[in-house]
Amino acid sequence: MSEHKVILASASPRRLEIMNKHGVHPLVLPQDTDEHLPDGAGMTEAVEALAAQKARACYDFVKDDPSYDGYLIVGADTIVWKDEIMGKPADADDAFRMLDRIRGTFHYVVTGICLIDKSSGSWSVMSDVTMVHCVNYTDEDIRSYISTAEPYDKAGSYAIQGYFGRYIDHIEGDYENVVGLPFYRIESALEPYIK
Repeated sequence: MSEHKVILASASPRRLEIMNKHGVHPLVLPQDTDEHLPDGAGMTEAVEALAAQKARACYDFVKDDPSYDGYLIVGADTIVWKDEIMGKPADADDAFRMLDRIRGTFHYVVTGICLIDKSSGSWSVMSDVTMVHCVNYTDEDIRSYISTAEPYDKAGSYAIQGYFGRYIDHIEGDYENVVGLPFYRIESALEPYIK
């Protein structure tokens, strides 16, 4: 098993990188979940619900296995919000639409996190919001960007840590939240599981 008693219930390589950067080396055990959002959900309600679904699916997977006793499960989900929830783009047209909507203005990146203690079943949920301001890039900039592979597995069709970073004017809030995991929000909760 892992040297740390933490389970990441997410397949996101970016979330794993953030945890590793902070010295946390979790087991990665994502489970398939229905990521359909509840109708009328606001941005924080939506990501908190999805994070809880991911964490609870992982909890259901490990709850009867004593080898996971003492572990903390971390589920997370990230969306971009600009007048609507923007998840991962369905195709190039969808990516263009999202990137067109956020240019020359600001949007919000919201990450929900759910923590479940495997032994007790106790759980908590939280979210973090960062305001991201984009420069006014051109249609050609968008077309060039969506011709790469980068936008297609990212909420809002971009990666702040990748090529698209050149189109970010500034942010208000936590950078790691925009990448996919606001580590500072869970750092103290992780401490008992990584000693």
